[in-house]
Amino acid sequence: MKRLQEQQETIMYLSRLLHNHTRKGDAEKRTLVFTAPVKHLNNSKYEKETIYKNVHRTLYEKLKPHDNIICSMFIASDVEASRQGYIPNDVLLKPIIPHYHGVIVFHKHVWERISINLSYWQDVISSSVSEVLDDEDVDDDNRFKKSIWIEQFDESKVRYAKHRLPLGNYTSYAMKSHLQANSRGIMLHEPSVFPFDIYNSEEDARSANNLFNDLWKQQVSYNKSHKYCY
Repeated sequence: MKRLQEQQETIMYLSRLLHNHTRKGDAEKRTLVFTAPVKHLNNSKYEKETIYKNVHRTLYEKLKPHDNIICSMFIASDVEASRQGYIPNDVLLKPIIPHYHGVIVFHKHVWERISINLSYWQDVISSSVSEVLDDEDVDDDNRFKKSIWIEQFDESKVRYAKHRLPLGNYTSYAMKSHLQANSRGIMLHEPSVFPFDIYNSEEDARSANNLFNDLWKQQVSYNKSHKYCY
């Protein structure tokens, strides 16, 4: 996929992720990212939605916020050795080590509460994810939980800054299998964004589209200043 197409695809998902946040410019400062192993991707669309709902419900029950606005979440599936470049079709379709990459952006009033004791909330979220992904073949539930990696987003760890927004670079990295698969007509790794994919009202779609237009203008300017060619 050419750089221009990849940037547009990434910004489309970012727009869905951020459109209902009142503060978008510093969203990366209120973000956790995670990687979670899975046995297979046979039911990934349902599984990703269940992860979001379980995490959201757990946080809501523990935080008891004044409204139901807590976070938005991006989840994409990935395969082994995807960092190395070209991914063969057989690996995309039947990966040996499938896993999810996730991005969780919290609303400001929630982040102010959980950031005080972030390690505790990271563990809460990890437990919520493992409840969904727990497999009967895993003998030790705690061992499976520990295999879920979750930490605060760190811009310095994202290589190849092709996007103006720091989250754009990580989102692009997270869906690198999708970017290759999609260009070959393989839809197995199509990312999900919540709650956008659940409700997706006309108002949500319009809001996300307006944000996309704004972010794309900024990206075009960024590309010109960095002399990116397509």
